[in-house]
Amino acid sequence: MGYIRRPAYYKAFRCIGSDCTENCCIGWEIDVDEDSLAYYETVPGDFGERLRASIAPADEQTGEPAHFRLDAEERCPLLNDCNLCEVLLHLGEDKMAQICTDHPRYYEWFSDGREDGLGLCCEAAAELILAQTGAPAFDVTEADGVSETGTEAETELENVLFSMRDTLFRLACEDAPFDEKADRLYRTAKAQQEQYDDLLFPFPEGEDEDTDETDGDTVSWSQAFWRESTLTSLLELLLGFEINKDDWRTLLTGAKARLPEILARRETFLQAYQGKRHEYDNLLTYFLYRHFMKALGDDAVQDKVQLALVSTAVIQLLDVYEWLINGELTHWAQICICKAYSREIEYNEDNTEQLAAFSVLDEME
Repeated sequence: MGYIRRPAYYKAFRCIGSDCTENCCIGWEIDVDEDSLAYYETVPGDFGERLRASIAPADEQTGEPAHFRLDAEERCPLLNDCNLCEVLLHLGEDKMAQICTDHPRYYEWFSDGREDGLGLCCEAAAELILAQTGAPAFDVTEADGVSETGTEAETELENVLFSMRDTLFRLACEDAPFDEKADRLYRTAKAQQEQYDDLLFPFPEGEDEDTDETDGDTVSWSQAFWRESTLTSLLELLLGFEINKDDWRTLLTGAKARLPEILARRETFLQAYQGKRHEYDNLLTYFLYRHFMKALGDDAVQDKVQLALVSTAVIQLLDVYEWLINGELTHWAQICICKAYSREIEYNEDNTEQLAAFSVLDEME
């Protein structure tokens, strides 16, 4: 018997369908899984013919899977004028492609269980994520069919990382200013990386590890991050990524042009926004929950925390920019910034890896 762990808000999620302003059937190349593809081959009549004509076959040479062909406006060809899915209308929800059924849900598998979450790119999910108050809460249930055959060593490593992540969750929700919290998370992540390395690569008995204590607890991640030179480099990096929608480029370019003013007014913004400070706690928790356990694959514990810090701080940077140009940061504007960041960054592994490796402290040298 395995387990499934989900954020407590997960069960409250409902797709808002045609009311969504960021339709996930527009602007995304939607893959068709093999089971759905096999079923679609059997659908009779005019709709079956149109359905099959809407699918580009898998390309064995490039490894690209079968997917729905987007039209000239980058819409799924089976999205009707009311922004409703014709597969759902004609065949039922259970006949939609797997990714269409799942999105914005995501899943991470472990040796004896699974974690599920909701992606921030969805405005309905972002609403739930931002609304949480207090310490993060999770529902854990026993479930058949999710237990995998992991070794004792694999389970031990998972438990070490789960424990480390719990520590990070507690720090993320402390009643402290954002910069102080970020510095503490950075220092903790640095120590956790050393602990994890010692677990993986223990030094032979009698040998001393050569440690470098030059930066120790004196390093201020926040001081390094909130410098014009650091932010210029970071925004140039983001602008160099593949960009899905022009509104993201416009947002980044605008913020880059007003960095001095953003930095000068940031503290004023944080004071004005203090009543919703918990939203940054929630974002830190979200990014840690979604990405930290991927350290099982590359052992880069500190990089996963760096990704959470940079991601949350970039959203805060864009919040300040929105506040500057419009005189306020509305709840809807915050949702739009969050979902744009997630859409542009989290669904491209190259992007997340580069941000995780972006050396904030090197920018001070």
